[in-house]
Amino acid sequence: MSIFSSIKKWLELRRPRKLDELLAIEFDDEEVRIRVLERLEPGWNQSFRWGDVKRVCFKDEGLYSSDIVIIAVYGRENNIVIPTEARGGSDFFGAICDRGLLPENVWRKAMGDTSGGTHCWPPYDNDR
Repeated sequence: MSIFSSIKKWLELRRPRKLDELLAIEFDDEEVRIRVLERLEPGWNQSFRWGDVKRVCFKDEGLYSSDIVIIAVYGRENNIVIPTEARGGSDFFGAICDRGLLPENVWRKAMGDTSGGTHCWPPYDNDR
C-alpha cells in the first residue's frame, strides 16, 4: 500500500459521517423503527407504533444542522428524537403529514421557520 493510500484511508476513517450514513428510519403501516447504521450509541435503536403517538414536534435547527422531529409516545417517559437528514427521514416526515399527525398549517409554518422554533401538534396548551 502506498503512503498516499494509507493517508487517504486514515482520513476516510476520521471524517465526519453524514446522518444518512449513521441512522436509518424505516416504517410500515403499523410501526416505525429507528436503527443505528454506524458509530452511534445503541440507545438510538428504537421503535414505536403509529397508534401510540401522542404528539409530534418539528424543531428548526438552522442552516448547518439537521432539523429534528420529536415524537411523544404514550407509555414512554422520554421523547424520541429523529433527525430529518437520517436515511429515510424525508419519507418519514411525509408519512407523519399524510397520517395527519402534523396538520398542513403546522408543517407549512414549521418548514418556513428559520429562527430555531419548535412547532407541535397537538399544541402543548391543549394539555391544560
